[in-house]
Amino acid sequence: MVTWGVFFAAAVNKTSRKLVMADVSHYLLLTLCSFLAYHVIYRHLTPLLLKALAFRPYSSLDKEKQNYVNFLTVSLIYTSVVGPCALLVHHFDRDLALVAQTGVLRYDSPAVRSLSAILLGYTAGETIVTLTDVGRTDLSLPQFLLHHVVSCWCTLVTCVYPCLPVYSNLVMATECSTIWLNIRVLLKEFGVPKSTSMNKCNNLVFFLTFSYVRVWLLVSKMYIPVTSLLMTKEFYFLELPVVITFAFCSQFFVAINLNWFSRLCRRFSSNDLGYGNDG
Repeated sequence: MVTWGVFFAAAVNKTSRKLVMADVSHYLLLTLCSFLAYHVIYRHLTPLLLKALAFRPYSSLDKEKQNYVNFLTVSLIYTSVVGPCALLVHHFDRDLALVAQTGVLRYDSPAVRSLSAILLGYTAGETIVTLTDVGRTDLSLPQFLLHHVVSCWCTLVTCVYPCLPVYSNLVMATECSTIWLNIRVLLKEFGVPKSTSMNKCNNLVFFLTFSYVRVWLLVSKMYIPVTSLLMTKEFYFLELPVVITFAFCSQFFVAINLNWFSRLCRRFSSNDLGYGNDG
């Protein structure tokens, strides 16, 4: 059904239907600024910040580990902006809530597209730094690259096409749990024992946040409604990149997050709560 729908959407895109797109130039400019800011923060701001806040543990690390800690800190900064902002939009943007209730497919949400632009620049910057400088992630490199390539594609589509912003925003809200994952790994790199109250509290908040944004919201508020949309004819009148993104990438994000959640549940009784290779 989905495959035939995609072919149908491709045919529809060749008709005389007017392409509905809002101006994207300022969103792409915001993406570029986010990308450039990533490198400035990683190479200059983060080392200064860590030396000021955690001089002894940071200075005791070798250069390779310092790079990794810088990498984690930049991720912490960006996810602390994108994740909570997306969650606030989900809960308090009444216009977006009305769009979800009425089933409107095309709606221009500047907030969602701006957050997508920031996330796109950050994801692209993080990918390049990982390949050229850090060479280490909490996932295997192929898994990391696959996740980031798909994320870049999805955020780019969200920036360009004002379609289905409610569901795009929910994917960005999942970054709320990444905040606590970054803190967990930073504590580990700084040698904080797993048995400390700080680690235990962070693990609990991480698990609860992950359960909410990456399981409950992603499945009940994004995956199930999008799956229902795939069965409608109207969905395939959207632009082809939008159809491809929501038909296939929604499956991808739900699958990997449920897989990660199963790993979290298996580690729940331990003090080393995670889902990557850093446990």
